[in-house]
Amino acid sequence: MNFVKTNQHFLKLALFAMMAFLLSTFSSKVLASSNNLEAEQNTILLAESPRNNQRICSQRGANWSEVNYFESKNYFANICRLPNGKLMLVAGRKSNPNQVLQLPVEFNQGYLAIDGNKTFMVSDGSMSMAINGLVVQEEQIIYQGK
Repeated sequence: MNFVKTNQHFLKLALFAMMAFLLSTFSSKVLASSNNLEAEQNTILLAESPRNNQRICSQRGANWSEVNYFESKNYFANICRLPNGKLMLVAGRKSNPNQVLQLPVEFNQGYLAIDGNKTFMVSDGSMSMAINGLVVQEEQIIYQGK
């Protein structure tokens, strides 16, 4: 008789331990996902703060104005209107916003800038760079501001 009661107690203890383990695992997953959400929100806020440093049309010259602004994961691109009405692409890496490429652009269902054998295309959906007509880099637009 003692053997049966001991087994019942052992079974209850094992069941309790298993429930505690499952609950703690579930709780830690919930905490981890909420921490990731907070980290993502903080990341978004941190990513937005230097955006003003990358929107630089007015810093390029007197009477330059911003026509459009694009961001992908790693790059930013300003489309600026010069006083003479022509458009200029001012773009660079987010990791080094002080080193930029500045090229005249044409607009035809996107902005196209050519620098020798390199072609830069910015549209509502993506940014891309082609060398000798072959796309070597393309990233989706994650932010666009006018």
